This record gives sequence, structure tokens and C-alpha cells, in this order.
Amino acid sequence: PMPDQQITEYGTDIPKIESALPDLLSETGLYSNISTNDVHPAMRWFKPAYELWSDGESKNRWVYIPECEQIDTSNMNDWSFPVGTRFFKEFSVDGTKVETRYVQRLGPGKREFAFVSYMWNEEQTEAYKVSVDGMTNVLGTEHDIPSREQCVECHGTASKGGGRPSRGLGFSAIMLSEAVEGVSLEDLVVEERLSNPPQDPIQIPGNATTKDALGYLHINCGTCHNQSEDGLPQYTMNLWIDIDHATETDSNTW
Repeated sequence: PMPDQQITEYGTDIPKIESALPDLLSETGLYSNISTNDVHPAMRWFKPAYELWSDGESKNRWVYIPECEQIDTSNMNDWSFPVGTRFFKEFSVDGTKVETRYVQRLGPGKREFAFVSYMWNEEQTEAYKVSVDGMTNVLGTEHDIPSREQCVECHGTASKGGGRPSRGLGFSAIMLSEAVEGVSLEDLVVEERLSNPPQDPIQIPGNATTKDALGYLHINCGTCHNQSEDGLPQYTMNLWIDIDHATETDSNTW
């Protein structure tokens, strides 16, 4: 159940939503045994075709889509995930886990998403919820854990930030159609997890070099610089690739 609060469009009460998420990463359901690094089998590992740059750090991502639920793909450019969907992204520096980020849809409202980060201990046996202010230089590294405000500025629930209505930035038609590891768009179609499966192939247009350039701009820039309701309101630049862009000249970046 949702915390007893009013969710406003950009209300200052929204951070209270994070209190619904556990204080320990081991209690989120990601791991069946966190001390032995055993991920729960219900969590699906995925790797977007193009990744957000993170200063060369290693990352792992998992998604949990509630059993028997479908993703609403009536807008193939912005999927709407069922209530209970969970996203995890783990950051490692030189083989040491430093942070795991967690996004969960807690209710049907378009902004009923909670965002928290967990900092790993030195023993690598547990990770603890970080305050809304974030942290710097985690475990003696140069890795910084973002504040709650920084999370929503990118994922799309801040009044002056960017993002996309889906909130799951790397788990999308474009990113999964090009994926070569982990969950793919084809997997989701076969498993009947999409309410409106694509009728035609989806791919980034162009040759290998052009695809790499457009893919990089799409995920590193287009998630904020776009014309959705959650795009950066201060700018009209659009670097997001829509699924109907069949050629390079169709794309907004050309």
C-alpha cells in the first residue's frame, strides 16, 4: 500500500514515498542470499544496447515485472510499467560493489515511483539505504551516490529536470531491440509481456558508426533532451530517437 500522503504533480511531499522501501538491500527481493551474491531467479538481468556513461565503472541491471502482468506498450516510445515493477542498477569500482540504485512503481499514478540508493559495506555482504542527500567518495573511491533530487531530475519527476514518462530509461523498445545480452525485446514479445507487440522491426537507423552515435546520444542526452511531458522544460532540443525513425534523416539529431 502507498504511504498515507498526497502525491502532487511536483509536490514537496513526494520524497516521503521512499519510506515505503526497505532500509536494507537484502530486503528488496533482489537477492535470495546477499552474502553469497545469489540473485533471486525472478530478477531478470538486462544490458541495454547503449549505456549511460558512468566514468568507466562496471554496472549490472535487473528488472522484475510482476508475474502475469504486462507492460502497457500502447505508446511504444514510452512504456508504462505495471504497479510493483522494480529496477535495480549496481555500480562497481575495480571489482568492488559501491552502490545499488532501486526504482519501484508503488501505485498507478504517473509519479508514484520511489527512488533510493543503497551503499555497500566493506565486507560486500549488505547495502544500506542512503539518505536523500546522497554521499560522496563511497568506500574510499571517487564514486558519488546521487541525492534523491538528482535521481528525479534524470528520471522525470522533478519540475525542472528531464526524463521520460516511463521512468525505466534503459528498459525500452529501442534499447532492448538492439540488445545482444540479457533480456531482449524479442524475449518480451515471445513471453507475451507487451500489451501491444511491435508489428515491424525496431532498430536505430544507419550503418554501424551512425547507429553508435545515435544510440549514444539517445541514452546519454535524449532521456532529458526530448519533447515528452518530462523533457527538460528549458530547452527545445530533441535527441530522443522514436521507433518510427527509419532513416538517419528522420531522427531528431540529424
